[in-house]
Amino acid sequence: DDNMGTLIVEIRDNAKASVLNIYTEEGSLIYTNTEYLYQNDPRLSIPLNPGNYRISTYGYSDCTFQIQAGHTTRIDYDQHGNGVVTYD
Repeated sequence: DDNMGTLIVEIRDNAKASVLNIYTEEGSLIYTNTEYLYQNDPRLSIPLNPGNYRISTYGYSDCTFQIQAGHTTRIDYDQHGNGVVTYD
């Protein structure tokens, strides 16, 4: 769907990440994942509507990011819990 964008989240040293939540700019919780976070180096691909969001992962720093229609946003968490946001 060209009206959607994609968020790709990669978590290294994932033992500390137990819950991943995504919130809208207004603070509404729209996505929760606990299922894949215990796998080695999980990579999640999440379709989202365009807009501004905040990702909160227990044990890691919160990150704000933007989704643009037809584009991909990546957040790569390093072993220190810092999220690096990149846009295609």
